[in-house]
Order: sequence, then C-alpha cells, then structure tokens
Amino acid sequence: MMKLPDVKYFINNKFGRVATLASLAALLFTGCEKDPVTPEPTPTPTPTKHNVELRYDLRTDAGCVNIAMDTIRKYNADKYVDTIFLIPEPYDQLAVFGTTPVRNGVNYLRERHNVNPNKVFGKGDLKLNYYSVDQNPEIVRFLADTLKYHLVYDNQPNSK
Repeated sequence: MMKLPDVKYFINNKFGRVATLASLAALLFTGCEKDPVTPEPTPTPTPTKHNVELRYDLRTDAGCVNIAMDTIRKYNADKYVDTIFLIPEPYDQLAVFGTTPVRNGVNYLRERHNVNPNKVFGKGDLKLNYYSVDQNPEIVRFLADTLKYHLVYDNQPNSK
C-alpha cells in the first residue's frame, strides 16, 4: 500500500506550492457568488370594468341590506364598476302587494337609481299584481322603462 505524502511536504514542495497557489487564485478570481439573477418583472394586472349584481328583497329590512345607499354609492364611486344591477330575489316579492306598498317599493328603488341614472339598473324578471299597477302607469314606466326590469303580471285578465 502506498503512503500519501504528508501535507507539510506537499506545501513545502515547489510543485505543491504552485498547485496550492493556483487553486487559491482560481477560487479568488471565480468567487463563490453566482451572478445575480434579475427576476422577470411580474406584470401588474390591470383592473377591468365589471358589473355588480346586488340581490334584494323589499319585504324585509334584512333583504334590503344589499342595496343600502352606502353600498350603491361605494360601487358608483368605483371607476371599474360599469353597471350596478338591482336583482329582485325572489322575483315575485311585490306580487302580493296593493298599489301603495308597490309605490313605496318603487320610491325605494328610485332613490337608488337616482344615485347614478346611467349606472344603476334593474335586472331580471319582476312579478307584479296586475290590479296594483293597472291604474298606475308611472309605476310600470319606472320599473320597465327606467330600471329595465322584465315585468311579469299576476292576476292579469285574459285579453281577447
């Protein structure tokens, strides 16, 4: 078995010194650090315009929370909100009421629409009792023409 030379001998040897200095020089000049990698910049997503759908039930206070004036104003102030839709859920919530409660509901919705008449609209079907709006075309005009609800009538007499 062959014995390896002693470290002192290797360093004192001329060839050993040259080899050691060359190894140290290589380490000094190459360094331990890699070139820093510049991360790819992550693109910031550009917000896009979108619609907001707010569901409500005018029969209860809890059902109206989603269309509180503060909520409507918040979405109206958001430049990325294109349209605020007021969606009746259930769609027949006004069908059981007479003219006065329906008119009160219309006034409640009108107040929200007036926050921004170009941004706040209704969406979907809205069922009404035919007899509660028969003599009140302003209710129908507001709900159908202004808010853009598709009106469905309950108790409508057969037309011949």
